Amino acid sequence: MTLVQAPETAKFDGMPRSAIAAGLADHVLAPDKMPETLIAYIHHGYVSAATDGEPAAPMGEATIEQVLEVVRARDGHDFGSYKRNTLRRRIHRRMGLRNIGTIADYLDYLRTNSEELAAVVGDLMISVSGFFRDPEAWKALAELVIAPLVAERESGAPVRVWVPACATGEEAYSIAMLITEYAQAAGKRFDLKVFATDAQEVNLRRARDGIYPAAALAGFPPERVQRFFEKLDGSFQVSKELRDTVVFAAQNLLCDPPFSRLDIISCRNFLIYLEPEAEQRIIAQCHLALQPDGHLFLGNAETIGRHDDLFETVSKKWRIYRRIGPTRHDLIDYRPISGSVGTGAAGEPPPVPSEAASVTAADIARRALLEHYAPASVLITANKELKASSEEAASMNQELQSTNEELETSKEELQSFNEELNTVNGQLQHKIVELERITNDLNNLLAGSETATLFLDNKLAIAWFAPATKQLFDLVTSDIGRPIAHFARKFSDENLLSDAETVLRKLTTIEAEVKNDAGRWYLRRMLPYRTRDNRIAGVVITFSDITDRRSAAKAIDDARIYAEAIVGTVRQPLLVLDSELRVQSANQAFYDLFRVTAKETEGQPLYGLGSGQWDIPALRTLLDDVLSKSQEVADYEVEHEFRGIGLRRMLLNARRLSQGGGRDELILLAIEDITARRQGENAGRESEQRLKDLIAALPGAVYTTDAEGRITYYNPAAAELWGHNPELGTDEWCGSWRMYRVDGTPLPHDECPMAVALKENRQIQGAEAIAERPDGVRVPFLAYPTPLRDASGKVTGAVNMLVDITERKQAEALAERLAAIVESSDDAIISKTLDGTIVSWNEGAKRLFGYEPDEIIGKSILTLVPPARREEEMDILDRIRRGEHLQHYETLRQRKDGSLVWVSLTISPLKDAAGNVVGASKIARDMTERRRADEHRKTLMDELNHRVKNTMAVIQSIASQTLGHASTLDEAREAFGSRLINLATAHDVLTRESWQSANLAEIIWDTVKPHGGGENRFRIEGPDLRLSPSAALAIAMALHELSTNAAKYGALSKETGQVAVVWQIEGRGADRRLVLHWQESGGPPVATPKRKGFGSRLIERALAAELSGEVRVEYQSSGLECTIIAPLPAGQELLGGPSGHTGGEADSDRRG
Repeated sequence: MTLVQAPETAKFDGMPRSAIAAGLADHVLAPDKMPETLIAYIHHGYVSAATDGEPAAPMGEATIEQVLEVVRARDGHDFGSYKRNTLRRRIHRRMGLRNIGTIADYLDYLRTNSEELAAVVGDLMISVSGFFRDPEAWKALAELVIAPLVAERESGAPVRVWVPACATGEEAYSIAMLITEYAQAAGKRFDLKVFATDAQEVNLRRARDGIYPAAALAGFPPERVQRFFEKLDGSFQVSKELRDTVVFAAQNLLCDPPFSRLDIISCRNFLIYLEPEAEQRIIAQCHLALQPDGHLFLGNAETIGRHDDLFETVSKKWRIYRRIGPTRHDLIDYRPISGSVGTGAAGEPPPVPSEAASVTAADIARRALLEHYAPASVLITANKELKASSEEAASMNQELQSTNEELETSKEELQSFNEELNTVNGQLQHKIVELERITNDLNNLLAGSETATLFLDNKLAIAWFAPATKQLFDLVTSDIGRPIAHFARKFSDENLLSDAETVLRKLTTIEAEVKNDAGRWYLRRMLPYRTRDNRIAGVVITFSDITDRRSAAKAIDDARIYAEAIVGTVRQPLLVLDSELRVQSANQAFYDLFRVTAKETEGQPLYGLGSGQWDIPALRTLLDDVLSKSQEVADYEVEHEFRGIGLRRMLLNARRLSQGGGRDELILLAIEDITARRQGENAGRESEQRLKDLIAALPGAVYTTDAEGRITYYNPAAAELWGHNPELGTDEWCGSWRMYRVDGTPLPHDECPMAVALKENRQIQGAEAIAERPDGVRVPFLAYPTPLRDASGKVTGAVNMLVDITERKQAEALAERLAAIVESSDDAIISKTLDGTIVSWNEGAKRLFGYEPDEIIGKSILTLVPPARREEEMDILDRIRRGEHLQHYETLRQRKDGSLVWVSLTISPLKDAAGNVVGASKIARDMTERRRADEHRKTLMDELNHRVKNTMAVIQSIASQTLGHASTLDEAREAFGSRLINLATAHDVLTRESWQSANLAEIIWDTVKPHGGGENRFRIEGPDLRLSPSAALAIAMALHELSTNAAKYGALSKETGQVAVVWQIEGRGADRRLVLHWQESGGPPVATPKRKGFGSRLIERALAAELSGEVRVEYQSSGLECTIIAPLPAGQELLGGPSGHTGGEADSDRRG
C-alpha cells in the first residue's frame, strides 16, 4: 500500500503531486489520517491472513466471478481468460485497500464507485513495463534478430513491429531505439513503424507523451540518452523523431484482430497471466500476424507451448522464435458471443457427424455410374442440406470450398488491414491535434515574445518573422518571399548577410552584439534551420534585447572593481573560506601582516597554512561555532606565536556569507592585529600606576570615593592632613575628624565639598574648609572634588584633591580627550580617475575637508592640495598609473575654508576587468589633531613635572630653613604650616591665571589678609602690575615673612598698629623700575636684632636674587621699613620676565 500526503496539507507539495501524477498513490490523505488507514490495512485479512485461495463462499454468497461480471458489464473488459489465482489476489488487495471485508460488500462498492472500478481494472491488467527489461534478452534480440534484419533489408524499405499489451510504452520505445541504432550504424534509413497497443487509454496517453522520470533511464549509456531524449526539469522526454516512429492504439489482444505482415512481435510477460487456452490462441494469432520468417519475442517465463509446428526456436533461453509454415486460418477461432445461435450448451461449436456408417456394393456401383455418365449433380434435403453429390460436383464443391477459404482469408486480412488503418488514422488524428496545439502555442509564444525572430530560406529570402522583428526591419506580411537584402535595417550590422551565408555553408551558430538606431543593444544569434529529416532549409535569426543586461553587467563589474579596491585598501587582514575551510581569497593586508604570498595561501586548507601554524585551538572553536550554529562571532581574542613575526594578539570576527544559486556558503574571517593596542593599554596601566605612585608621593592630599561617598582610596598626605587613617568602604565624604566652615561654624560631613559635588553631580573648584584632627589641630585646605563618570555618563564616584593638583587633572583630561579623538576619528575615502578627477566622496571626506559631494565630485583632486604640494600629487598619480600602492603617506592637504590639514594617505590603484589601471582609491586620515594632541600632552606633562619639582624644591627649602632656625618643634610646626599656607595661596592666585602671570595687588592682599584682623590696618596702593609666576611666589613669601614678623613683634602686635604697602613705577626706558615700600607704624618701638633670622635672609637675599634687584630693611624707631627695588625696562610687561612671555616661554622663565 502506498500512502501520499494530500498536497494542500504539505509545506512543499512538489513530491506529493509527482507521486499522484505518476499513479502511485493508493490513498491521498492528510498526515493525521494516515495511522488509522494503515492500521486498518494491517488488520485486514489480505495482510493478516494472506492466502492464494478464495475462501469457500456459503450458498448464495457473492464470488469472484460475480466481480468479474460486474467489471465486464460496466467497463467492457472481459477477464474470463485470466488465471483465477492472480485475479483473486488482486481483488483481495483492493478490498484490503478499501477496508472491505466481504466480496458482497465489495460488489456493492463497485456498482456505486466508478473510481474504484477503474482502479480494479488497472490492478487486474498489471501494467508493468520498463526500458530494456532483462538486458541480456534484449542483447540477444539485437544480435539474433535486429542485426540480420537490418543487414538484409534495403534502405528505405518498411520495417513493421507490433508490441501488444505495451503498458506505458517503454518496451515499444526500446525496440524502436535498437532498430534505429543498428540502422544508423549500417548507414540505412527505414520506414519504421512500431505498433504499440494496450487496452487502457490512460496507459496510451502516458506512452504518447513519452515523459519518464530520470530513474527510468538508469544504466543508459550517455550517448543513448543524448540521442533519443530531451531533459524536462527533473524528467526526460522521448525525442519527437523517435515518438513519430511509434503508433499507439487501443486494442484488446484477447478479442480484437491482430496486425499483419509484421517483422517482429514483442509480446513479453503477458501470457503468464492467462489460462493455457488463451495463451495458445494468442500464439496462433501471432503466427497469422507475422510475415514468413518473422520473429516472436516472449518473456522469460513464456513459451509457444504445443505450437512447435508454427515456430522454430532461435533462442530457447531468451524465448525468441521464428515463424515457419503456411498461414493457418483454421487455428484462428474468434468465438461468438456466449449464447449465439449454433453453439452448444457450453458455448462450444456443434458436434461434427461421424462417418462410421457402412457403404454397400450397390451404393458403390450407383456412385460409379453417376460419376461416369450423369452430369454433375447433388442431392439436397428440403432444408437445403447436402446429402450426396457426383464426383464432378464434389470436385466443384472442393474448388468452391477452396475459393471460400481464400475469401475467408482475404476477409481476415481486410479486417486486419482495416484495424491497422483505424489505428493509424486514430494516431494521425491525435498527431494533427497535437500539431495544431503546438503550432498555436508556437505562434502565441513568438507573437508574445519580445525576441525578434526571423526565418530565411536557402536564398536568404524572408520565410517568416515574429511581430517583434518590426522594431528592427520595416516588414509587413506581404514581404514574405522577398530577399532580406532588399530591406533597410534599423540597426548597425555589417556582417548580417555574410554571417547568414557562413551559417548555410558551415552549418554553425554565429552570435554577435549589435546596436540599433535608438541606442539599444541586441544579441543577434544565427543558426541553421533544420527540418525533421535533418535537411537545411534556411537560417533562423533571433534578436534578444540585452541593453539592461549589458548595463547591469557593467554596473556589477564596476561595483566589483570598486569593492575589490576598497577591500585592497582595508588595513584589516581578511580571509574568505569555503565550507571545507579552504582559503578562497585574501586581501593584501593579510599577505603583508603575515608575510605570505597569494600562491602560498589561496586554495590551501586554513589549518595547513604556514606548515600548520594556523592550527590554533581557539580559531578552531570560533569556526566550529560559525559552521555548526550559523552564527556570527565578534571580537574573539586570540594570542599566538607566529614564525617570523613573533607573538600576535588578534581580534577575530567571522560570519557566514550566503550565496545564491544553491552554491555553498562562504565564511568571511576578519583579523584585527591588536598587538600594538594591547601593548599601549599595558603601557597605559603602567603609566596609571606610576601616576598613583606619584600622587602618593605628592605633599598634597588626594582621596577618592564611590558614588555613595564611601572613601575608597587616600594617599599618605591625605592621612597626614586628617591625622588618622579612615576605614575604606565605611567612612564617608571626608576622612577628617571634624570639619568647619571658614567662619568657624561646624560643617557636617554630608555637606562638605565632596558631598556637594556628588549630590549635585558637579565639579567644585577651590572650596575652602577646615579639617580638625583627633588631636584638636585644625588644618585649613582648599578642596577640588570632581565626580567620576563611566562611558555612559553615570556617576561612579569622585576624586578630591586637598592640594592644588589642577595641572595633573588637566593633563589627564587632555590625555583622555586626545585618546577619544584618536579612537573616534573617521577616515575619508575618495576615488579618482587617472587624470585626478574626483568620482566618489564619502561622509568622512565631507567632515575632513568640508565639501559636500555635489560641490567636489567631478572636480580635480588638486582642489584639496596646497599649491606648494601639487607636484607631490602629480607624482602620486604617476605612481598609481604604474600600479603602485602607497601606504601611510603623511602630507598636508587643504580644506574648503583654506585651512591646511595633516593627513595620512593610503592609495591603491583601481583596475578594470582587463587589469588596466583606470583610477585610484584614496583613504585619508586626519593627522592634525593627533599631532597637536601629542605636542600638547608633552607640554602639559613637562609643565606638571616642572611645577611639582619646583614646588617640592620650595617646600624642601622652607622646611630646611624653618627647622634650622626654630628653637622648638611647636615653633617649627607653626612656622612651617603658615609658610605652606602662604605658598598655597600664591599658587591659588597663579592657578586662577593659568600660571601665566599674577596681579601684584592680589598677591599682596591674599598674603596679608590673614594677619589683618580688621579692614583699616593695611593701606595698599599702587598702579596695576603683572608679575611672572616666579616673581609672584618670591614676593608672596617675602610679604608673608614681613606680615608674620609684624604680627609677632611689630605694628600688628598692637590694635592701633598699621602697615602701608605702596609701590610705584619710576624712571624711563632701560632705567624704568618698580619701587615698593613696606612701612609699619603704631607698633612698639623697634630695635635692630642682634642676629637675622630666616625671614630676614629670605627677604634680603632670595627676593633680591629672584627679582635681580635690591632689597633694603631698616629698623626705624617708629616701625620697620622695607624697600624693594626691581628693574622693569620699557616694553617689559611682567615683573620678573620679558614682555610677551606666556605659556611655554613662561615655563622656561620659571625653570630659570
